[in-house]
Amino acid sequence: MDPVTTQAVKHVQGILEMLNLANKRLLLAISGGADSMALAYLVRHAVGPTSCHAVTVDHGFRPQSAFEAHAVGQYMKTLGIRHEIRKLTWKANSANTDQKTAIPLPSLQRMEEVFRQRRYAEINSVCRNHGIGAVLTGHHAGDQAETFLFRFMRQSGIYGLSGMPLQSAWPLVDHTESLEGRSEPVVVRPLLQIGKPTLYHICKTHRIEWHEDGSNQDVRFRRNLLRKAISDADNHTTSPFHAKSLLNVCMAMQRHRDFINHSIAALLIKHAAVHASLGAIEVSAQADKGQLPPWMANAALCERMLARIVSWVNCKDHPPELAHLQQFSRTICRYYTEDSEHASTSAANVTLLAPAGSRGWVLCRQRPRRLEIPLQTEIPLNAAVLWDKRLMVGVRKRSGCHVPDGTTWEIMSLPDAMQQWADCLAQHRHALRKIHRQHIERHHTVQASQPVILVKLATSENPKLVYALGKPVAGSLADTCLDITVSALKNCPTENQEIVFSHTSNVPF
Repeated sequence: MDPVTTQAVKHVQGILEMLNLANKRLLLAISGGADSMALAYLVRHAVGPTSCHAVTVDHGFRPQSAFEAHAVGQYMKTLGIRHEIRKLTWKANSANTDQKTAIPLPSLQRMEEVFRQRRYAEINSVCRNHGIGAVLTGHHAGDQAETFLFRFMRQSGIYGLSGMPLQSAWPLVDHTESLEGRSEPVVVRPLLQIGKPTLYHICKTHRIEWHEDGSNQDVRFRRNLLRKAISDADNHTTSPFHAKSLLNVCMAMQRHRDFINHSIAALLIKHAAVHASLGAIEVSAQADKGQLPPWMANAALCERMLARIVSWVNCKDHPPELAHLQQFSRTICRYYTEDSEHASTSAANVTLLAPAGSRGWVLCRQRPRRLEIPLQTEIPLNAAVLWDKRLMVGVRKRSGCHVPDGTTWEIMSLPDAMQQWADCLAQHRHALRKIHRQHIERHHTVQASQPVILVKLATSENPKLVYALGKPVAGSLADTCLDITVSALKNCPTENQEIVFSHTSNVPF
């Protein structure tokens, strides 16, 4: 093995050991390009083939994609790595496609986004099937430089210009799964400090065949234009588009982001209470008018703390807009500086509720509109579903309790449930009045953001209401035979799931 490859293998091995993944099962996302093929070679020599499983997602968009996916499988076989192909189907792009299960081909503007969503859904399915907790991708230094430039053009701040982290949480994917051993994989990018020329060198030196995706040369996609600008600067080290220069700035932004994240976590631990089962956060309020709460003392940290809270509550893929964060900040400031007793506002699908009595500021999901959240039906017992893309909801049969086989449950929003179950919901609301009226669970906006669950016994035609307004219904099956769990999809906002590099790689760029 030549020195460049040896150093690259040691680099990948060191990363996996640092992340405690060297002895874990790993899924390699292999497209067939030089970067992912080199990734397979490096990981195989870093940890061995037995702990690796590879997947190739055939987007079915190019005529030669099936051949390329098969060729990847052949090379994985020579490495001793198990491999599978997941093929995406699109409506009207093949006479042999099952048009009932296929999805319409997206417009050019949305193509990259839709491809990414479906690719991650397939990879997530492979992880669940094989009990794998980490997905390794071939994102390299050039990709990081592209990401930096792309976000710079969108005028991103420190968080955006930090680029892709070494490890991050899995992107949100809708699914139904067993309650047993539920966990989401992490995404690991071990090649972020290795340049594309080095990966080409590894493939050529070890006679690894790869396939170039012709769509990567299509300049109608903005990323491809940026990729060309970075590639053209490879031999001009003084160019502002040289990948290594861009990465130096990117890593500086990562260090700033890391410091900010630690500061935000300290503020949240001291001043916030996370209600994971409600998907809401309560932040302490200052008792005296005319004086802002301590967590607002630093405007920049306050803005980032609100951004962290809003992102946790609404579970969006993208961070909240600055205008929305400023809207929340202005509302809070007016409450303390003006005669405003009932300050509240909504933005980014999140509602800010003013303090009342001993209750502080509450940020919860904005009251959903009718038909905004899709109805999910015929869910088996002992399964969990992702509801509203933010809450994991599960219904489990208690041990020793008899529930007829074939019993299912369904879940919907409160506004939708009111159309048919208004009387039952009114009785349930009346029974919950014993809860202290200033408690967060008692607020009607928080209650409206909670799911409504109905159970349909196999022996009955009509479903029964068992959970609503954040609480089980008294006297229902939830009292006697079922355990209902509701928890926020994202980890506690005081935890940082992202890991960045703390040093510069020794691998030849």
